[in-house]
Amino acid sequence: MFHIGRLRGLAMAAMAAMAALSIAFVQPAAAQFKPTRDVEFIIPYGLGGGADLLARTIIKIATDEKLVPTSIVAVNRPGGGSATGVGHVVASKSGDPHTLVLINPQTQITPLRVADAKGWRHLTPVYNLMLDDYLLFVRANSPFPNASELVKQAKAKPPRSVSVGSAGTADDMAIAVFQSAAGVQLNIVRFNSGGEALTALLGGHVDLAAGNPLEFMGQLQSKAVRALGVFRPTRFEAMSDVPTMKEQGIDVAPFQMWRGVALPPGVTPDVVAYWQDIMKKVADSKAFKDYITANVAALHPLPAPQFVTFLGAQEALYKDMLAKLGQN
Repeated sequence: MFHIGRLRGLAMAAMAAMAALSIAFVQPAAAQFKPTRDVEFIIPYGLGGGADLLARTIIKIATDEKLVPTSIVAVNRPGGGSATGVGHVVASKSGDPHTLVLINPQTQITPLRVADAKGWRHLTPVYNLMLDDYLLFVRANSPFPNASELVKQAKAKPPRSVSVGSAGTADDMAIAVFQSAAGVQLNIVRFNSGGEALTALLGGHVDLAAGNPLEFMGQLQSKAVRALGVFRPTRFEAMSDVPTMKEQGIDVAPFQMWRGVALPPGVTPDVVAYWQDIMKKVADSKAFKDYITANVAALHPLPAPQFVTFLGAQEALYKDMLAKLGQN
């Protein structure tokens, strides 16, 4: 039989153990990451493009809604189809919880085409926010009234007589998909951002530009540019006057631009959890949903585990497309 004093001792020991266990569970929560200095949001693309506009929208929402206790500063590092900016993060920001990176298909396609280029696999994906569809745009006074007439005129001229602006490897792929479906060869002129491509289009330096609605929305609304056709299989509800490429006899493969956020390599799980929660709050905000609607995009939130799975599937798709297009 146990002595009463011994039972009391065991009970007290058990209570002490439970208290210690409670403290063990509480302490990690208290120690979870929060920014303690300004956060750099690296944008591996130039000013005025879709990636730049999205990053600055995220920053504004996080600031306006006081989601982060410190400032978030946008830093553009364009070049190399995203490789310059991503390479900078990989080389100098490893393990840094105060650095964010805007990523999109260029961070997958560039490493598939350029040996040793750094991409999404060298970073820590955190959250995908949206999807964009591709269109071809022309100036308001362009001689091409629609995509089928563009193809007709391009075929009547020497190859590469018609020029098209591209803001990177994702735009290159969209153009390649169009060329393959239409049986034409365009002269691709490359820029560091969608903003630069738009400026070149408006200035008459290129005949066309490939891009997403959010990069051209202001000029579409002011009728400075026109959309010839959309790559998606159905028309946009908000742009019902723009026909699909398929409607015009050009059977393009569906191709979309995903847009998300990553961290440098080597960050700890609590850092990923913190920024995943912040990006979810951004995606859930009315301001971001209004941004999606205004720019004819699609909300497509994916937290880190699902985002990584999605990226793996997208990379396989791009490899297959590059092989079929002869660009691998």
